Amino acid sequence: MKRILLLLLCLGGLQAALAQAPTITGDTMMCPYTDGTATITNGITYDSYQWFSKFWFTEDEYVAIEGATAASFTYDWFTYDQSLFKVVVTLNNETFESNAIQIDSYNWMGFSVNYPIDNDTMTYNPDTEGFFLCEGATVLLSTNEFFINMEWYKDGVLLPGETGNTYLITGPGSYHAVGYAGVCPQNSNSNVGQPIVVDMNSECNLSIDNPELASTIKLYPNPAKNFLNLELGNSSEFTSYSIIDISGKVLAEQTITSENNIIPVNHLSDGFYILKLDGNNFSTTKKFIKN
Repeated sequence: MKRILLLLLCLGGLQAALAQAPTITGDTMMCPYTDGTATITNGITYDSYQWFSKFWFTEDEYVAIEGATAASFTYDWFTYDQSLFKVVVTLNNETFESNAIQIDSYNWMGFSVNYPIDNDTMTYNPDTEGFFLCEGATVLLSTNEFFINMEWYKDGVLLPGETGNTYLITGPGSYHAVGYAGVCPQNSNSNVGQPIVVDMNSECNLSIDNPELASTIKLYPNPAKNFLNLELGNSSEFTSYSIIDISGKVLAEQTITSENNIIPVNHLSDGFYILKLDGNNFSTTKKFIKN
């Protein structure tokens, strides 16, 4: 009986100690350039507080954080990334220790604006470290899809409505983009320090000489699910088409045999594509979306 009473007393004392030990929670996944806060959540006001930290991947002992002697502790993402936190408190001359929480931060690949190299239409420009582009040719700029809410700029001016991960260059200018990370939308990345500089090469011309002729080309439905209708109207000089993805890879090529053509797209993944029409010494492009 005495042993049972002693065991019950020990269990009761352990439960009382556990009931008075602090429980902490906090911001454990941090975005760059942000602060987080760890707090005690069990509703007890203690006589004193001291917060401790250590890196989770070392065998080092916890170290008291200077000045961290309140019921909560605010920390920055850079100093305490990969840290463990705990708090040691006193109450009625007894000491209690909290659980530990681990702090981590989001990280992602660097931001870049990419484009395919077409040696037939593009020539390196050593003066600008950009390139010369044939008249009538286009270049598709793209960023990785991790970045959302894109902003595209030409000559430092925001291009209205251009918020996707791709932008089609059709003329000269200095182009850069600003992208906001999906998990941390307040953080932006940009290639403003390394813009894509494009000058036109007047010695080569891939454009349609007659703008009215180009305007007669119809491509529908857009977006498309299974097929596209291509109506050339008076533009029967085109002899072939190709479908190009955002990386510049040619996915399909076909000869044009009539003014009205049905182009299958059901084999394509959802996304943004370029339909390039080629004729004798000229070409033009149309954008479409597969969904």
